[in-house]
Amino acid sequence: MTSLLILVGIVILFSLSVYIWNIAQRRKGVSEEPEVYVRPDGCCGAHEVCEHPADELNQKPVYFDDEELDRFKRKRSHEYTNEEAEEFRDIFYTMFDEEKTHWLRSLRMRHIALPDQVKHEMVEVMKSLQKENKTA
Repeated sequence: MTSLLILVGIVILFSLSVYIWNIAQRRKGVSEEPEVYVRPDGCCGAHEVCEHPADELNQKPVYFDDEELDRFKRKRSHEYTNEEAEEFRDIFYTMFDEEKTHWLRSLRMRHIALPDQVKHEMVEVMKSLQKENKTA
């Protein structure tokens, strides 16, 4: 019987401590839920080669004669067909190397995600271009 009373006392003491802690945190202005990072709309996921802050998403995008890609606005990167991904690949490889970074930024600003089928490939190309620019 004594051990039961001790156990009940510990549970009550613990509950009271948690309640007081919660009240103290609310008075300090600490929210109950921690802030969660939300990726900006239009982020292509190429964080390793991205040179542009998220506030650039508020600027007007520059088009590279690729207005047909606007039909993919807000489409998720895993939802593309292979034919649609090939459109991105064709545009990427037909532009000058100097334009590729600006084109990727333009896609982000237009809320167009890169297809998963080409994302890794384009990131690798951009990494190699960065290495070339550093050595030049």
